[in-house]
Formats: sequence, structure tokens, C-alpha cells
Amino acid sequence: MPYVYRCRQCRASSPPGPRRDAEVYRQEHRDIEHGGLVPDGEAITRVPGSTPDPDARYVSSAGILGLLALLALASAVFRLLGN
Repeated sequence: MPYVYRCRQCRASSPPGPRRDAEVYRQEHRDIEHGGLVPDGEAITRVPGSTPDPDARYVSSAGILGLLALLALASAVFRLLGN
């Protein structure tokens, strides 16, 4: 799940990445730009539209193949029963 650190005072943002990377970027930014102080309005946020598992957005190929096999089997059964 990607996170971004944002400093509203500086209008700076970190690149999206793991939360730990955003936390490191936040501390470096505080130390360099704000003398170690915590600027008002800073936040670490999850990237909108991201999912906990990047692969979770996609349908499983195995699931699709299973569904197609089930439909083929059902079609064959109905053809046999129809004749």
C-alpha cells in the first residue's frame, strides 16, 4: 500500500512508497527544512485508490479459467439433457 508524506507549508511531497519510506522522508524533511521541528499541516497519507495488495485490483487468472470451465461443463450438461 503506497503512502506519501506531504508538508503543506513547503508544498513538498515524497514519492509514493511504503509507509516506512514516507516516515524516513518526513524526518529528513523536518531536519533539513524545519530544523527538526514539526511543521503545521504535515501528514502521511495513503495514496487514494490504492489497495493493501497491489495485485488485489486485478481479477485472478485462475478464477477466470475456473469460471470458464464451469460454464463449459454446464453447457455440456444442458446439451446432453436437452437431447
